[in-house]
Amino acid sequence: MINIFFKLILSMLLGGLIGMERGVKGKPAGFRTMILIAFGSTLLTIISLEMVKAGSTVLGDPSRIAANIITGIGFLGAGTIIKLRGSEIHGITTAATLWVTASIGMGVGVGLYIISSVSTVFILLVLTLLKKFEDIIERPFKRYIIHLKSTYPLESSVIFKKFKINEDDVKSYLQGKEDVIYYWDIEFTAKEFDRKSLIQRAYSLEGIQEFRLEEREEI
Repeated sequence: MINIFFKLILSMLLGGLIGMERGVKGKPAGFRTMILIAFGSTLLTIISLEMVKAGSTVLGDPSRIAANIITGIGFLGAGTIIKLRGSEIHGITTAATLWVTASIGMGVGVGLYIISSVSTVFILLVLTLLKKFEDIIERPFKRYIIHLKSTYPLESSVIFKKFKINEDDVKSYLQGKEDVIYYWDIEFTAKEFDRKSLIQRAYSLEGIQEFRLEEREEI
């Protein structure tokens, strides 16, 4: 009986650690939810094992209950996923966290304490340290148009270098002159960038009279 209580308490602690990270980030499935997921998975796993121990009195198959735990968590996870306008989807990471927290609870339930504890540390590392890396590699490309006006005939290579535009990313390039004013309309694709630094770079060009950035839909 002491062993069973230890499992339940450990699952609450491990689930609580994951839940704290989710709660700090304001996710819908936070501290209490993760504790309940881990606790419930551990409890059901313990019950399934005890049913098998009962022998001929109660028929039990621990693998069937484990499978149903995963299925049930799948329904909960689906409820946290929200599809917004367009193709933007939120909540997939939270749904995956629910699923993996349930697996932690199941691991504790069968007595895999070290594996469950180490896995919790790995999960926290993925949710925290890898977030910044994910933002860099998954940042979507957008379509931008730069409108420039200058009293000086700037070379296109100078403009591209100043705004860090790759020539291969340029979709259209329009250059002209009205009276003494030169103008450029450059459409290109890029990942999001710091708008303040972009304005500073624009007005560091020679003779700039006007600068405007237009953002189009994501591609």
